[in-house]
Amino acid sequence: MLGSGSKAKAVLGKRIGAVWALYVLAERLQIQKALGANRDGKLAVLQVIARTMGYGSRLSAVRFAKSHAVCEVLGIPELDEDDLYKNLVWLAEHQEKIEKKLFTLRFPGSMPTLFLYDVTSSYLEGICNELGSWGYNRDGKKGKKQIVVGLLTGPDGLPVAVRVFQGNTADTKTVSEQVRTLAKNFGVKEVTLVGDRGMLKGPQIDSLPDGFRYITAITKPQIRKMLSEGVLQYELFDSKVCEVEFGGIRYILRRNPLRAELMAATRQSKLASIQRLAEERSLYLATHPKANG
Repeated sequence: MLGSGSKAKAVLGKRIGAVWALYVLAERLQIQKALGANRDGKLAVLQVIARTMGYGSRLSAVRFAKSHAVCEVLGIPELDEDDLYKNLVWLAEHQEKIEKKLFTLRFPGSMPTLFLYDVTSSYLEGICNELGSWGYNRDGKKGKKQIVVGLLTGPDGLPVAVRVFQGNTADTKTVSEQVRTLAKNFGVKEVTLVGDRGMLKGPQIDSLPDGFRYITAITKPQIRKMLSEGVLQYELFDSKVCEVEFGGIRYILRRNPLRAELMAATRQSKLASIQRLAEERSLYLATHPKANG
């Protein structure tokens, strides 16, 4: 009981609301089950929660744990950034095992047959990354090394596996790694792999295991060749979906109205630019009689 001359002192406790919500979500998604109940598994969940609530470094995650009750919720003693860096090493060493557990928990008794794959790149500010290299920079950052990231998802578009490659790795060279992941780690026998024409080319398609099918797009030169050979006809590209089978490959054709509008707008823009230039030159010649056309 406070005396008549005493004053109450307010103390700000750690925040728990958002941390608890993400903790429950991690349980429902069985992330914790896949990572395990040991210290490393709990530290990994902590990093997921910290990363979800705010992007930052390992040090920022430690600061996050000092203001949020994440350690109390997960049952983790005090930690520092070195613990989290060691945890990243543990995650890298157990990545395939964790991915397999998540895959099994996510698809119990029903193996998916459709997988989507794409690649991206991320530039680096530093130069001491063993995978950092010069390559096609999608971020438009000149003078920056980069890494290439390949992401494999299930039919719902949610990730099932991710791999990081050297920054100078061609898109097509990343496909074999993902096929290996599907065939060996996940034990998938029947697969339809979906990728763009930059990844699924002749050599990659020829190397697919038995039972593996693919969906991709063909290039403009391929379309022109097939038109010249009579395999395709211009009238097939109308508003309806059309199917042509040739050489054991099934081609699905359809005129893209959005692409047609974009190309028409591009042509009009170029024509308008030429007309403006012609008017400017005509005006110059009209006001300068001695000027040569």
